[in-house]
Amino acid sequence: MAATAPDAVRAAGLARGAQIVWIAPLALCALLDPHVALSEGGVSNYGNHVATAPLYVVSFAGNALVLLGAARALAPSLARGRAIVLGLRAVAALELVVLATTFVRRYSFTWSLVHDDLGVAQFAAAAAVAVVIVARWPRGDAFTFLGVQVAGSLLGLLSALRVIHLLFWGQVVGSLGFAAVLGIVLARGVRQAAAGS
Repeated sequence: MAATAPDAVRAAGLARGAQIVWIAPLALCALLDPHVALSEGGVSNYGNHVATAPLYVVSFAGNALVLLGAARALAPSLARGRAIVLGLRAVAALELVVLATTFVRRYSFTWSLVHDDLGVAQFAAAAAVAVVIVARWPRGDAFTFLGVQVAGSLLGLLSALRVIHLLFWGQVVGSLGFAAVLGIVLARGVRQAAAGS
């Protein structure tokens, strides 16, 4: 089905909005409690403190819900975009499960491992979606954003393996790369598709 302008504009706006909803509350968390950024912990530690837990929930749940909205808008508006739609839904679903397991991981080592593994799966799904998006709309900036996302994911992976201790920064860098892929590359590509270019 050909792209329609209203759906494309809505999908592009939601793709950008999802990233604002994701990053802004976590930035506030970092201002309220910079210790997490300086420790060996990850972003999920903001879910453990009364002052930052509400912002953490808004970030994860809000981003997931807006991503689902973007996927829904993309479904009719992006021809041959099924992989992107399914990928965004998978990222959103994993994000919600990661959020849910944040609050039980302190009570069980098993839940902590489950939470960590789900976080890795979420980052892997986001990377796969980004690769599909960049492959569809290859430009210099798109490859740069993908490179930033991959670099962050590698920092996160090496931290999870305890080779280095930069988990928070790996998550932040990877998320910023993904935010740029969605908010700039996907949004631009959807608008171009709607314009017939």
